[in-house]
Amino acid sequence: MFPSSSRGSGDDQRPSAPDAGAPLAGARLLVGDRDAATAAATAEALRTRGAAHVRTAVSPREFRAAEHADQVWDLAVCDGAFAGDALTEFLEEWHAHHPAAPVIVTEDRPSAARAVAALRGRAADLVARHDPDALAGAAAHALAHPRRAPQAAPAAPAPEPVRMLVVGAHPDDVEIAAGGTIHRRAGDGWDITVLTLSPGGGGGDPVERRREAHRAAESMGARLVLEDLPDGSIRDDSSTVRVIERTVAEAAPDLVLVHSDHDTHQDHRAVHRATRVACRQVPRVFCYQSPSATVAYRPNRFVQLREEDVDAKLSAIRAHGSQASSRWYLEEDLLRSTARYWGRYSRSRYAEPLEVLRDAAPVLTH
Repeated sequence: MFPSSSRGSGDDQRPSAPDAGAPLAGARLLVGDRDAATAAATAEALRTRGAAHVRTAVSPREFRAAEHADQVWDLAVCDGAFAGDALTEFLEEWHAHHPAAPVIVTEDRPSAARAVAALRGRAADLVARHDPDALAGAAAHALAHPRRAPQAAPAAPAPEPVRMLVVGAHPDDVEIAAGGTIHRRAGDGWDITVLTLSPGGGGGDPVERRREAHRAAESMGARLVLEDLPDGSIRDDSSTVRVIERTVAEAAPDLVLVHSDHDTHQDHRAVHRATRVACRQVPRVFCYQSPSATVAYRPNRFVQLREEDVDAKLSAIRAHGSQASSRWYLEEDLLRSTARYWGRYSRSRYAEPLEVLRDAAPVLTH
């Protein structure tokens, strides 16, 4: 036991003119111990070795009050009993407020288990509670060899967004078949490009249809690339493949959606076949259902849609005002009921179907 002293908690008396060359010269120390006499004796031993300022605390509450005070400490001595079984957490709390100040833990009978807890709490040392020479030596060593405050780990780079390319023959094709999917995935942060190969001159004024297509793509959260192939006469030859390849090279898609080959519209079939060639290096290719799809279209993936996705799909279709009033397959009750029907396969109220052409790593299962 250290010699008893009459000095009380919080005492800051020290020997006059301590040796400037003493091991703890000028140090500001906080000493916590459950016993006031032991705390005072420990403080005295540290002062005799040059500590400039020593404050004592005889309860966890007092220790924490000093810890949280607007005071710069060079080192703390903490009675392990203050922390009980939560020594690691107690020490981490100290480091949170004083990251540059080491802390030494004192124990009546230091054990391997307490040493592990102290190590996990980044204690500078663990010493016997009533050994002033060991404590002073540990304090001098900790001050002479300060540990660097832990550096925050660098923030992980933001993951690259999934890139999706949706290919259609005419304006409004992709909205009818995959407008809900486009809206949902755009909301998930995906980078989505819509490639429409014809301005749709066979179904109306191509200038007006171009404007409508851009409004629709914007409402879904996608970027539109609109080419100028002839409506009704798109061919699945090398020239069409090259047109598609330009956008594939620019958009670098992770997956592609396109018309199915099971379709009665010749442009749709041609776009499907040309896209298969142009996207031969894309790992995931899926086929959507157009109104002209045949009964041979057999979907085996279903994208779950929320009410807001269906609403956004219908809004995008309404952007095609030149078509919406004259095409039976654009009637909103039909489109909503179709999405409702496919929802039964995905355990959701609404869904859009996809036919897998190639799927190296499924990403559209929910």
